[in-house]
Amino acid sequence: MYYVPANQQKTMSQLLIVDAISVLALPISALLAGSMATVLWIGILAFSSQYILTKEKMLGPQAFFILMINGMLSSLDQISIITRLLFTLYIIFGIGIATIFALIENWCYDKYAITVRLTNVKFNQRIEFMRDSLFAMLAYFIGIHSHLNNYYWLLVSAITILQAENIPTARHRQYHCVIAGVVGCIFALLIYTTIHETFLLMILAVILMGIICFTMPKSYLVGNFFTTPIALILFKLVRPELGTNLIITRLIAILIGTSIGIVGVVVFDIIMRQIKSL
Repeated sequence: MYYVPANQQKTMSQLLIVDAISVLALPISALLAGSMATVLWIGILAFSSQYILTKEKMLGPQAFFILMINGMLSSLDQISIITRLLFTLYIIFGIGIATIFALIENWCYDKYAITVRLTNVKFNQRIEFMRDSLFAMLAYFIGIHSHLNNYYWLLVSAITILQAENIPTARHRQYHCVIAGVVGCIFALLIYTTIHETFLLMILAVILMGIICFTMPKSYLVGNFFTTPIALILFKLVRPELGTNLIITRLIAILIGTSIGIVGVVVFDIIMRQIKSL
């Protein structure tokens, strides 16, 4: 899912930059999992990934996905470090396959050049990155101490709201997240209670991913309906012993995480108003 229409000619450069950040960050997340250093690492990753992508004038959800995958990996402290590193290897292998296909597609059709065009990062953007970093750390810290299963979902929900440009957009996005989360959890509950065969769950996950790829660019709300079921299906495959507790955890994480994001956006707005009034 590397293509962002807004970036157009910078598509391949964006892909390789996100590849590089991911390949460097994932092993660190795997090694730090379970330690309080993870909170600081999430903050550093949030700031640095957004700074680098903004320096290249790249738009889109790249930083969000980097934080989501690294947040997930660094929350798996209940499994051995060898298994976490194996997960990292699988992800990097997947990145390699996706990049090869993207390069072939680009060579055959789009022919976008790989370029580096550095720009200055504005002061208000740096403040925004610091906000995202601090509130991402806060969400992850609260998640760890909440002892919820898959507590990285708090981080994902918070970052979803923090990516909003202003308070009205943030509130609108929170409303969409909560509504889509509730509908998605009801859908996931139906799946949990009716489908138990691993193969069928895998097929359903693939179908849902296809629906997300098709609907998300057109409607964030509609696409978001399917992100919750696919997340819950994947973790049902990985940790079936948790049962429907994961559904309750997902709802709690959405409510707390989006609230943290709203607070972050409001605080940033107040700070910027104060700075402009000086």
